Formats: sequence, C-alpha cells, structure tokens
Amino acid sequence: MFHPFSFLLRPDTESATWRPGRRVPMVMAAAVLLGAFGAVPSVQAGSAAVMMSVESVTIRERGEWYTRKLAIGPAVRDSGLMAPERTRIGAIHWRYHLPSAPGEWQVMLCQASHCALLDARRGKLTLPETILATAPFSLRVYRNGCGVLAPAAQLEDIQLVLEVESLG
Repeated sequence: MFHPFSFLLRPDTESATWRPGRRVPMVMAAAVLLGAFGAVPSVQAGSAAVMMSVESVTIRERGEWYTRKLAIGPAVRDSGLMAPERTRIGAIHWRYHLPSAPGEWQVMLCQASHCALLDARRGKLTLPETILATAPFSLRVYRNGCGVLAPAAQLEDIQLVLEVESLG
C-alpha cells in the first residue's frame, strides 16, 4: 500500500525538513532525540521544550511497515507548560537506537500526508509551517529485505524534544 509522503533528507547535517516531493511507502518510522535539552525551560517567553519518550517498536519481518502513533498533544498537556490546542510545534529533535546499520532501515516522522526521513540516529526536524500539538503524528519504520527476522529487532530508546510555542 502506498501513500504520498513528502520529504527531503539532509544526512550531512543530521536534519530533515518537510518538502513536497515523492511517493514513499506509508508505514515508515520516524524517531526522536533528547540530548539537545537538559531541562525544560519555563514558559515565560511563550515557548518551551517538551520532552517525551516513545514506546519501542518491534520489527519481526523485513519488507513490512511498522507504525507507532505519537501522543504529542498529551505530552504537551502532561508537561503542564501549555495547552495543546493553543500550542504549535516549530521543531522536533530526535534520538533513537537501532540494532544494526541505519542503511538497512527507513525511519520516518509523519504528520498527515507529510513525512520526513530520519536517516541519522539523532538530529533535528524544523517544521516550515504552524502545526498544532494536537495534530496526529506517527513514527514509521521499515526494514529492508524480505523474510522473518530471528530474533526480532527493536527500534528503541526513542526520545523526542519538541520546541513548542504558545499561540496565545
């Protein structure tokens, strides 16, 4: 099953940006980073960093797509910093761990019909337009090849830091 996703990969800077473009398979995973922020700053200026961890993804077969929905709205609400319905996301830092070389995997962060390929195991994704924290995001993972993985592989230690700003 194929769905249109737009992305541009910039592996030399370990960042990705949204961009209209190609059709790629839907269930790719994207993942996340924590290391860039040591603490959650106060909301005095109307912006903050919200940290969240994502449950690991178990990959049992090559050539299959695996998806993990991201609870970004609840993470913003649970942080106590801002209300998700009045908060936009400007950038997402990610970090994740894979058991083997990244070239064997495709990891994507998706929102609606836009996805960004997260080629590096850590980096930053800057969003070009206002996307509310209540928007549905997902992480999608694909393992190249075909056949059963024995043992199953894990995309784990998935962490995100969301740069958020209050809309008022």
